[in-house]
Amino acid sequence: MVPAADGDAQEFAAAVLSFLAAARRTRGRLQPIVDDITVPQLVVLDAVDRAGALGVSAVAASVGLAQPTVTRSVSALERMGLVESAAGAADGRVRVIHLTPRGHQVVEAKRAMVLGHLATLWASLDTAEREAAAPLLRHLAELIEHLL
Repeated sequence: MVPAADGDAQEFAAAVLSFLAAARRTRGRLQPIVDDITVPQLVVLDAVDRAGALGVSAVAASVGLAQPTVTRSVSALERMGLVESAAGAADGRVRVIHLTPRGHQVVEAKRAMVLGHLATLWASLDTAEREAAAPLLRHLAELIEHLL
């Protein structure tokens, strides 16, 4: 039996659901910023930059997507000339992925654009909110990943 939530827990749950809904809406508004690729492709490109040397499975795990979904995305990104893949050195079964020079340019340019948009949000925070924001957001992301 699940215990009844008190008022604070109910308010927290409502705030989390509101945050998730805002994040979904915002993702759609980000698309014009990344006009030459989709937001999901940008997410995969960023993950390739961080985890591509470990293979498609590592990229998929880092973005929370299924491996076949990432494999399809990587194939599209290869056709666009943004990533390259090759057999891994160990035994050849793992496909390692890396950004091409053009892929690096796209990722860096898009990161800068997104950062510019988020700088407005950052500027609206007071000192205490700035100190708490990143650690709290990371912690809430971990909790949501495991609870929902």
